[in-house]
Amino acid sequence: NIFPEDPEDGLVKTNMEKLTFYALSAPEKLDRIGAYLSERLIRDVSRHRYGYVCIAMEALDQLLMACHCQSINLFVESFLKMVAKLLESEKPNLQILGTNSFVKFANIEEDTPSYHRSYDFFVSRFSEMCHSSHEEIQEPLIWFILTHLEVN
Repeated sequence: NIFPEDPEDGLVKTNMEKLTFYALSAPEKLDRIGAYLSERLIRDVSRHRYGYVCIAMEALDQLLMACHCQSINLFVESFLKMVAKLLESEKPNLQILGTNSFVKFANIEEDTPSYHRSYDFFVSRFSEMCHSSHEEIQEPLIWFILTHLEVN
């Protein structure tokens, strides 16, 4: 279990290493891992257990960075669902967590990019967030936009 008794203890690193090894050894299991973490994150958001939400996203970020394979497309669907859940939150710290995870995801170079994913929600939500009164939300968004979008 990668989740500690007390969320203040952070991600259980030895178990996270085992989970990463398992995901790399059996990439076909990534979709089930992603589905579990997605369910857990959604439940923890609704119960206001934000320490566990941060742990789930840290685990997802680590798996996303470690698992560069064709099966990543199955995992990405769960990942994007969780990022969307965080961005829909009214809590600025969860929006920042989701934004930072999306930026990490956007910086991954896929061997076989999947263009069938719909990013309409993210474009819409990020543009809304750019008009937010919270500077801590605007900074990562503006950096992301300036470094990733070509101006024609």
